[in-house]
Amino acid sequence: MDDKGISIIPRNEVRILVTEEDKTGEDILAMSDFFGSYVQQLADVIRANAVTTYVPSIPIADIGIIGEVVQRAEVISQGATQLLPDFDSLPKDIRQKLKDGIYKVGESKQVDGNLRAVIVDETGTRVKDVTLKEVNINPGTLEASRSITNQLQMRQIYAKLDAIQEMQSFQIARDRDRDIKVPFLDARYYILKAQGENCTDKEREEYLKKAADKLLSAMNSVYTDLTTSTEHMLKLTRFPIFQRKDQIRGYIGFLSEDIQVATKFVGLRMQVLDYLGDTDGAQIEMSRYQRVMTDFFTKALPNRGYSAATLIHLNYPYNAENRDCWYQLSEDLKPALEPKQDKEKEHIYLVSVEEDEDGEE
Repeated sequence: MDDKGISIIPRNEVRILVTEEDKTGEDILAMSDFFGSYVQQLADVIRANAVTTYVPSIPIADIGIIGEVVQRAEVISQGATQLLPDFDSLPKDIRQKLKDGIYKVGESKQVDGNLRAVIVDETGTRVKDVTLKEVNINPGTLEASRSITNQLQMRQIYAKLDAIQEMQSFQIARDRDRDIKVPFLDARYYILKAQGENCTDKEREEYLKKAADKLLSAMNSVYTDLTTSTEHMLKLTRFPIFQRKDQIRGYIGFLSEDIQVATKFVGLRMQVLDYLGDTDGAQIEMSRYQRVMTDFFTKALPNRGYSAATLIHLNYPYNAENRDCWYQLSEDLKPALEPKQDKEKEHIYLVSVEEDEDGEE
């Protein structure tokens, strides 16, 4: 990274497509969790700038807030302070036990003022220490912090959409393959070229720019298809009787896949732009995605008084297992789609979990 923090990930290390499905498969939805793998790389940038092994007091040293970071592995911002989870040191079994109530985050009695957080079991015995490391703030760490938040947000949205998609199965029409799938596969080719060991820096930049352009084309097609499919559903549902149920369900299927694929495409293109150092472009993509999705889930359709998501909800073929899933999805996604204020943080802390040697409190 240069003095201006132009690139938050080393430009000669492109790691986006990892699995065989990523590299050769054609089922986009079966490919890797692009968000999670990128978050880990960004966390490495933050970890390299951690300067203290222990912070005895922070402005929001609230045990409950620290517990949320450890349990959910989420970014928490409050005022001028931001807490980032150290993903490598937050074991899944610990988080699950915290979620199940077996463990809890408590206060250590070894530090004056009881400010240090520890993880204790059901008997109150300390099993893990929670350590906060303050991070050197520079343009690179600020950008990595923002990107971590964005990618975790995309992963959260994608996971909710994936739960809906599990309930449906349909064949993508030929024109959707041409307009949506083919540009993505073109982008994948250029990303694979950029990941090549013998690729020069100049070639890598050219390949990534081409990949970004192809992903933009794919995203524009998805957004356009969202609008077109919604308009056709409006026509098919104008009258309460003589409706063509099969056609309506077909468009519901298209819309379901569109919003899921759009989420994956945006997260992927933001990664490519970050590798290119185009952080402004990545933020533009995030803002555009939030607007499109917010409109889809909240903006009233012409002459209907409710959103496209509600239109699906009113016509969805529910059963006992998935009752009101589209309504619940709309409610769950509202906070996730809220634009995050991009404020500079005075303090960034990395929250880690460490083994306790003696097991005593």
